[in-house]
Amino acid sequence: MKKAVIFDLYGTLINIRTDEDDNSVYETLSRYLAYQSVNISAEELRRAFIGGVRKYMGQSKEKYPEVDVYKIFFDVMNTYGKKRYSKGSVVDISMLFRSLTIRNFGVFEGLYDVLVSLSTKCRTAIVSDAQWVFAEPEMAMLGLDQFFKVKIFSSRLGFKKPDPRLFHAAADKLGIAPRDSVYIGDNPFKDLGGAKNAGMKFVLFKSEHGRYNGYEPDGVFHDYSELNRILSKLP
Repeated sequence: MKKAVIFDLYGTLINIRTDEDDNSVYETLSRYLAYQSVNISAEELRRAFIGGVRKYMGQSKEKYPEVDVYKIFFDVMNTYGKKRYSKGSVVDISMLFRSLTIRNFGVFEGLYDVLVSLSTKCRTAIVSDAQWVFAEPEMAMLGLDQFFKVKIFSSRLGFKKPDPRLFHAAADKLGIAPRDSVYIGDNPFKDLGGAKNAGMKFVLFKSEHGRYNGYEPDGVFHDYSELNRILSKLP
């Protein structure tokens, strides 16, 4: 067993589907914002959100740029609002937006048993292309936060996978060398390449074994009942 097992979050631990293109999301959020003295129509809100993402991505000098959605809603509220808004107010609006977009939300079957088992054997961490303003409360909602003291979210750093710096950041916080860890993710391109370039072993979830951009996973599984066996066999 490796000293640490590092997980991707969405699509690996959390089974989620969202729809940010649904017009009703912006209509409902626009109505709610009016109660906060933020006067913006649904269409303006949609344009401001999409434009904000493009703006921050365009300004980035990173090879794999990431945006912080919190900053977009901060800009919207303080541009269209009649007062200055606290961090808590912006977080609340961001979480409302997220809740309106969710169409499916839960953990994969068998996950909790695996996490309980791993917590007695090794260190664990999260490395995810995720918005901290969504991911932190969603992990708490599902009881996942108790298993992970180290959480690396791309939105806090301004770049995303496959940039190996995210993986190195987790290894540093865990106090281990990358070679002593294994990364588990569902994306055979971003997750596999990033982990391998960082010097980690990699196990692929919900995909077939194969070669992706010159890399092969060290293991593949489709059900969490298989994971402990795969991890125990890694060199």
